[in-house]
Amino acid sequence: MKISVLPIPVVRIPAVRVFDASIPALVCLLLCAPIAARAQKSSLPSEPAIPGVSSNPAPEPDPSMRRMTAQMAFRRNAERQKQIVAQTAHLLELAQKLNDEVSKSNKDELSVSVVKEAEEIEKLAKSIKDKMRDGT
Repeated sequence: MKISVLPIPVVRIPAVRVFDASIPALVCLLLCAPIAARAQKSSLPSEPAIPGVSSNPAPEPDPSMRRMTAQMAFRRNAERQKQIVAQTAHLLELAQKLNDEVSKSNKDELSVSVVKEAEEIEKLAKSIKDKMRDGT
């Protein structure tokens, strides 16, 4: 007796990832959860309003306190302005002094003092710039 071997057909099944089907469900859940949470919060009954009582817990500032705060801010700004003017005048003096020294020096070399003065001018200019920007 002769045994014949029949070929077994190979059936290719496309690979299905487990997560492919759950990604749309996950996106839907992430997008709908905040909406559902807001709906639950809005459906809660609100506290009854008491006549004559403000619902705002923060009291309004006293007018004299507001005036005093404004005066303090004005004084701080005036003092800051005085400091900026003084520092700017000093910066101008340093820059003129540096200009004189550079014009006297040789065009191919600079002294160490000139370089140090330039660094000092740079620091002072940055300080003035920060003071103007920050208001401190």
